[in-house]
Amino acid sequence: MNHATSEELIVSLDRSDASLAVALLSIATGQLEHVTVSTKPEELDSWWRDLQSAHPDARLLVAFEQPAPNLLAFFAARPPAAIYALNPSATWAYRQSLVVSHARTDQSDAHHQALYILHHRDQLTPWTPPPRTVEQLGRLCEARRKFVDTRTGLTNRLQGVLKRYYPQALEIMHEDIWRPLNLAFLRRWPTPQALQTARSTTLRRFFHQQGSRSETCWGRRSQVLAVLVPLSAEEPLSERLEVTVLADQIEALNTGILRYDRAINELFAHCADAALIEALPGAGPAMAPRLYVAFARYAGNCASAADFAAAVGVAPVTDQSGKMRKVYRRLRCDKHTRQSFVEWARESIKHSAWARAFFDQRKAAGHYAQATFRALAYKWTRILWRCWRERTPYDEAKYLATLRAKGSHLLKDLPAAPALQPA
Repeated sequence: MNHATSEELIVSLDRSDASLAVALLSIATGQLEHVTVSTKPEELDSWWRDLQSAHPDARLLVAFEQPAPNLLAFFAARPPAAIYALNPSATWAYRQSLVVSHARTDQSDAHHQALYILHHRDQLTPWTPPPRTVEQLGRLCEARRKFVDTRTGLTNRLQGVLKRYYPQALEIMHEDIWRPLNLAFLRRWPTPQALQTARSTTLRRFFHQQGSRSETCWGRRSQVLAVLVPLSAEEPLSERLEVTVLADQIEALNTGILRYDRAINELFAHCADAALIEALPGAGPAMAPRLYVAFARYAGNCASAADFAAAVGVAPVTDQSGKMRKVYRRLRCDKHTRQSFVEWARESIKHSAWARAFFDQRKAAGHYAQATFRALAYKWTRILWRCWRERTPYDEAKYLATLRAKGSHLLKDLPAAPALQPA
C-alpha cells in the first residue's frame, strides 16, 4: 500500500517530564523541522491547534513511545489521521542500527523515530482507542491491583514486626492478616502482655462478634492462650506503636479497595459479553473484569489464538539459531494483563477438572509451579479465544467430552465420564 501523499506529515514526539522534543517530517518533500513543546496541557493544546492551522489539509501521523497514557488521552480527544503507540524496544533497536556510537539527544531520538514510521508504517498498526467503558474498567482494575500490592507489602511488614515480639498473634489470627478481624484483634490486644490478662470468655465473645465461630479455630486459639508467655516482662513501646500505625494504613487500604470493588462491579455489570467471562471457572468478581478488559482490548486486533496469546503476554518466546533453541517467558508485554491470566489460571485449578489434571501431571514431572501456571494460562487462551469469537460461554462438560474423544493425555487424571442412562 502506498501511503505517501503531498499532504502527509509525521509528528514524532520524544517525551520527558517537562517537555516534548518534536520532529516534523514531510513525507513528500523530506523536509524536517524540530520544535520543543511543554507537556503542560494548556501549552500542548495551543501547539496542536497551531500545527493544525499551519497544515489544514495535511494528514498528521503522530508517533510516540509507550507507556505514555497522558499523550494517548490527549490525542484520543483530538484525533489526528493516525496514532502510532510504539514499542520502545523496536525504536531503540532502530536507532542503534543508525548510530553506531550510540550518541543520542531528545531531538535525534524524535528524528529517528520519524524515520522509523516513514519506512515501516506499512508493518505497523495504528493505535485504536478502546471503548470508553473498557478503558475506564481497565484503569480501575490496574489501580486496584496496585493498592492490593501496597496492602500486601504492609501486611508483610506487619507480619515481620509481630514475629519480633508477638509471634502468638500469628497463630491466633486468621491467615490473611489484612482482614478486619485481625486488625480489630491487634487494636484490642496489641501486646502479649495485654492478651495474657484477658479472660477466655472475653476472647471467645470477641471472635464470635467478628464472625469467627469455628470450634476448630477456637480450640487452636485456646491452646495458644493456655501456654502464652511474653518474650519480655515489659511491653515493647516501639513495636506496639508500629503495629498500630500499620493497622491504620491497612484499614484505610481495605476501605479504598472496597470502593474500587464497588465501582468495578457496577461498571462490569453493564459491559457487553460480560457473561462470557463470568462463565469461566474461578473467574470471580476480582478476576472476571480483568480478563474481560484483556479480551476487549486485544482480541479484535488478533487474527488467531496464537496472536492473542502473544498479545496478552502468556505465549512463550522461542529463540532458535542452528542447533541452539531456547524457550522462555515473554518479558516485553503488558505485565498486568499477563499476570491477570496467570493468576486466573492458578485459581481455575480449584474449579476445573482438566486444569487440575494438567497441574498435577506437570507437578509430577518436576515442573515449577509458576511455569505450570503460565503454561496453563497459555492453554486456556486457545480455548477462550474460540469461546470469545463464537460468543459461546465455556462449558466444562463439553470440553471434557472433547478431551475424551481425542484421547488426551489428561484422561488418566480426569474423572470418569458419567454413565448413560437407559432410555
